[in-house]
Amino acid sequence: MHAAAPALHRQSAVARAWLLSLAVGLALGLGGCASSRVIDSEVRSFSGSVAPATPATYGFDRLPSQSGDARAQAAQERLEALASTALADVGLTQSDSNPQYLAQISATVEQIARTPVRPPFAPFASIGMGGFWGPQQPSVGFGMNWAMEPPWSRYLVQIVLRDSSSKQVVFESAAQHIGPWSDAANVLPAVLRAALRDYPNPAPQGTTVRVEVGPQGLTDRP
Repeated sequence: MHAAAPALHRQSAVARAWLLSLAVGLALGLGGCASSRVIDSEVRSFSGSVAPATPATYGFDRLPSQSGDARAQAAQERLEALASTALADVGLTQSDSNPQYLAQISATVEQIARTPVRPPFAPFASIGMGGFWGPQQPSVGFGMNWAMEPPWSRYLVQIVLRDSSSKQVVFESAAQHIGPWSDAANVLPAVLRAALRDYPNPAPQGTTVRVEVGPQGLTDRP
């Protein structure tokens, strides 16, 4: 039993060293991406019987769930403030006086579980020990497994433009991004921009839109 203890101590030290180097590497990687990163979104968009126009004016139109209480209203106001920039980028101007379109904006941010992945040095990822002492001689088992996978975030955005007179849908778009970033205030503007990238020409077959988030703001990427 005394001979096995130094070996266990050495293995534990190696495990701690590997985990430390992994943590430092992740920290450096995330730190390097924090100043500039590309948000890729899957987008599908559609137009109605009347083709959308640009330039045009719009006003926000809220669903009952978006204006039911003070908290819902505050959240919707923040979302609409972000969306107004994306709408302006495609030639749409907000107007509370007889707008041409009514814009409904909705967004959902949720965490999703990820399937655990074994790295090349998985035996050192997490430590577990078991022992058996029989009448012949003691034995010690040493096993480890990788189970540390942080969740990712899923961003879902939907934009619907309706003709203010007929209430018919003129343009509809939905965009989704899944990634490690949980700072919605920075990611949502990129997903909203992606949802309107093809306006006024829809892309019903679906497309991947990449938007770089950097110190200078948002930049479209091929």
